[in-house]
Amino acid sequence: MITQAEIRRGKKIRREVVGAQYDTQLQDADSDFSQPIRNYTTANLWGTVWADNTIPRKTRSLLNVALTTAFRCSHEMRVHIRGARNNGATKEEICAVLMQVMMYCGILPVREAVRCANQVFAEEKATGKATKARKSKQR
Repeated sequence: MITQAEIRRGKKIRREVVGAQYDTQLQDADSDFSQPIRNYTTANLWGTVWADNTIPRKTRSLLNVALTTAFRCSHEMRVHIRGARNNGATKEEICAVLMQVMMYCGILPVREAVRCANQVFAEEKATGKATKARKSKQR
């Protein structure tokens, strides 16, 4: 049984990771059909797995960059590349993850991920958004 506390915790973590703008888009796109699925993933994925502090959020984000690249999930690649940046990952760390994926999964998924990453980086530049990664490098 999904509790409201798990959903609230999941919403908070999801918003911190994917960013307010994308999180709002997710919520605005919900329908009667998608709401049960959204509640399940919010409570279990975000409210339980992401709430576990055994590994840091940055590491989780980089794992998701690798996994979404390996599975060639373009939309989710952008979400998790943005999330990795929000969680403090540098462009160099993301590139290193993609190099690792390329050795095990091939160049085509990584080329797609590079296109996604370039879109995310261009959005950052266009909006002047200061990510945790850039802030920490400036210190």
